[in-house]
Amino acid sequence: MKKTLIALAAVAATGASFAQVTMAGNVGVSWQQSPVVAAANNGQRIQGLAIQDGEIYVTATEDMGGGWGATARGGWTMRGRANAVADRDATVSLRTPAGVVTAGALRACGNITGQALSGVVTGTVYSGNESNNYVPIDKCSLVDVVVFGTKVRDVTLALTYGEFESGIPGTSGNDRGNGTGITFTDVSAQYTAGALFLGVDWTHFSATHINYAGANQAAATGSALVAVDGLDRYRLYAKYDAGFAKFGLGYQMKGMASDQYAASVAVPMGNLTLGLDYMARGEQTYVPKNAAEAAAGWALSNARTGDKASSAVGVGATYNFSKTATLNASYITYSDAGVNTKYAPGSLSVAGTTPAQLDTEYRIRLMKTF
Repeated sequence: MKKTLIALAAVAATGASFAQVTMAGNVGVSWQQSPVVAAANNGQRIQGLAIQDGEIYVTATEDMGGGWGATARGGWTMRGRANAVADRDATVSLRTPAGVVTAGALRACGNITGQALSGVVTGTVYSGNESNNYVPIDKCSLVDVVVFGTKVRDVTLALTYGEFESGIPGTSGNDRGNGTGITFTDVSAQYTAGALFLGVDWTHFSATHINYAGANQAAATGSALVAVDGLDRYRLYAKYDAGFAKFGLGYQMKGMASDQYAASVAVPMGNLTLGLDYMARGEQTYVPKNAAEAAAGWALSNARTGDKASSAVGVGATYNFSKTATLNASYITYSDAGVNTKYAPGSLSVAGTTPAQLDTEYRIRLMKTF
């Protein structure tokens, strides 16, 4: 629930313009265990009490009359003592009679995560998924975008141009921009009619200039990649509200990467909602023709040649004390068959030794939104 901090009428000659600023956010405290995400951690986990959920947003809106308006929105994290305050999404939007134009920086997690899963199962890796390619579903990405969205009857259409955001080493922490050289265009359509929701999107990726440093760019031996183009991603996702339960499905097909799948069910029982999620990724069988293409495969698909098939099953329960206060309990188990990649980082010939690293995670979280 949003609390209005300032409601100020900006009296113009026409009397049609006004501005309003609101604040909204959440704070969640969990008792939890995250999976082992790196062999170098020697089995260490994030465990015990932790604040992984905490953020606040300020939104300023202005109605300019005649179907026109403007909105600015920005936020930052709140993760407890000794944690640095980090910036979150920051956007500015212009509403027109034809549609809405939005530009800014976003944390984009994709429509499979947002639409095909139940929303009941939560976890630092499972739902936040800002980790790596061991997780079955694509991770979230920090992007700078320009989006035009409009609605035609029951269909919402959006056209997006975006760039993958990256800090530039050796310069100010405030610097952003397309340091990775990866850009994309996306066209999406979402249909809502009664209990049925259907969505589809097509994304085209390009890599104009990518520099690599360090072994994190697995199977990439080239120092630069120039003018790589032509990778496409297709996503289908749906939800159906049958009253006694909500069902979700999702599918992704992406060049240079294995297919991904998701399915879910959420069962409301008064103030209590039970959820079950399943997500999976096939084995990465695409073999790069050379080191430059291997680098492109990592940069554009976050996929490493030889990554084994993986899956995750999550169960969760959310109890609503009110519309803004909830208690959630979740448990997720991951499966990953054998060695994670057949090539060692930075090589197309040396066998890899990275083991399957994700096992289980759980959390009990009390959260208040406002």
